[in-house]
Amino acid sequence: MNKIRKLQGTLKTKLLSFRECIPFLVACLVLLSVISLKSPVLLFCLLTGSLITIVIQQVGQQIHLPKKRLTLLQILAVAAVLSVFWLDYFVDPAQAQFFRKAEDFFKNNLAPGTNASGNAQPAVSLVFNVLRAIYLLYIAISLVGVVNALRKDEDWQSVVRTPLLVVVAVTVADVLTGFVIGDSSSR
Repeated sequence: MNKIRKLQGTLKTKLLSFRECIPFLVACLVLLSVISLKSPVLLFCLLTGSLITIVIQQVGQQIHLPKKRLTLLQILAVAAVLSVFWLDYFVDPAQAQFFRKAEDFFKNNLAPGTNASGNAQPAVSLVFNVLRAIYLLYIAISLVGVVNALRKDEDWQSVVRTPLLVVVAVTVADVLTGFVIGDSSSR
């Protein structure tokens, strides 16, 4: 009789704890539904990470791993799964941002050009891509010069000053171009 009362008391305590967890479980359900609609890959990674964590817990208990080591393995597993998601999320090709507003402005406002299709957009894109390529080559060549100055124990600060000024000037020019042109994508 005493064991039954103890069991009933334990069951009531567990039921009360479960009732307290219901809002949290509902919030988790809403979060998972939103994630699955926006990013099914993230949902898959979360579910895989949870499964791996549970498997590590069970295996760790079977082979009597210390609690610290078990926790470390679980953290590493979840970090690995989320790293895979992170890599998958950022694998999309980067779009050039350097003078993007100026390029869009000229594409949208230039009268039809002289090329065979009667459209100046490919020529505008070519010009801006050549400008971007020259800028990147300048940065790369300057970086090689800075590394060589460092290797030769020369004053690398004077070598890096000019490329840094160019980078700052181009960035300021890009920002000012955005201010002058405004948002041309809404047209």
